[in-house]
Amino acid sequence: MTYDFQKQVDFLLENACAGIRYQVYRDMLGTPPREPFMRKLQEEVLEQPNVQKHLKAQHPDGWFGHELHGNEGMDGHIRGLLNLGVEASQPCIQRAVNALVTPEIAEQHKNWFRGGEALDADGRGGNRAVTAGILSWTGAEEDIPVLQEEIALSLEHMRAVLQYHSPEDFSVRRNPSRQGKALPSEKRERYYKPGARFPGANHISLLANTQSWRSEENLQMLKSAVRHGYRIMKDCDEYITFRKPKEYGSGFVGPFNFNWQALGALDEEGLGGILESPYPFQFGFWLRDITGLPEWARQNTSAYELLADWLEREILPERIPEKALKAFRQIVGREPYWRKETNVKCDITFAVLEACVPVLGV
Repeated sequence: MTYDFQKQVDFLLENACAGIRYQVYRDMLGTPPREPFMRKLQEEVLEQPNVQKHLKAQHPDGWFGHELHGNEGMDGHIRGLLNLGVEASQPCIQRAVNALVTPEIAEQHKNWFRGGEALDADGRGGNRAVTAGILSWTGAEEDIPVLQEEIALSLEHMRAVLQYHSPEDFSVRRNPSRQGKALPSEKRERYYKPGARFPGANHISLLANTQSWRSEENLQMLKSAVRHGYRIMKDCDEYITFRKPKEYGSGFVGPFNFNWQALGALDEEGLGGILESPYPFQFGFWLRDITGLPEWARQNTSAYELLADWLEREILPERIPEKALKAFRQIVGREPYWRKETNVKCDITFAVLEACVPVLGV
């Protein structure tokens, strides 16, 4: 099925904020950033209040926020700026990258997150994964050691999938059932076996955003690994945590798990269930999870076709409950203000196009 998104594109170019318009021109219409009107539009992007909020969190030495990872951390601010349409080549981003890879600067800040060191030691990807992720988003040279090493580790995790047949092969149930009675879903948790290799969102995202690893052999391996991983995980409703070794303080921390269920085929009833979930953030997180998935990771196009159809029929905004809409804005919103219904429609339209256009075409 083909979709004509021109009506939605025209609507955004006429009504959306500078950040959305810039990304429509650049990513959907292929307009080079060097064009004079694009440079002027980028200046408008930098003046948006939501962009300025991020910029105010930058230290004189280039570091963003108070730590490495999180909404108020280095990765949260850089991802926020990039999502709002700020070019990675802008001085504010490049100064942050320099701070990240310069030990004398990075060590002056909390350049780690809780459990990150233990995750790194086990090979799952913690502080180093966050650092490599930031470098990949900003187009850094891929010969930087931490980036090279995390790419290699990501490929290692992907290859490992092919040797597994069930979650029991790489994880252990944290709360087994007692006296033959099944535990409620919130108690059904697993943790990774020590040294186990199984890809998380950090591994898939890093490979999606880098090029140096690409060969026909690796691409075929990734397609097989994701397909096999989906078969293993599509019915698993247990959250997988990471158990820190005693030398790192014990306890459990959450690694960057990948949303395998988001790869499944979707019908109208399924999308309705996502929108009406008691967990208001589900729609926003799900939409973010399926946006930017590389071709080698996608299992089908049903979710994108359904979103495009609902957008074309103009029934999506009215189907999103108020709580889910507020959560959506926190996760993927770009408009600085939601004072008018048009602002809301622009945010929803752009988020859906951002997911669908790379898959279905403009």
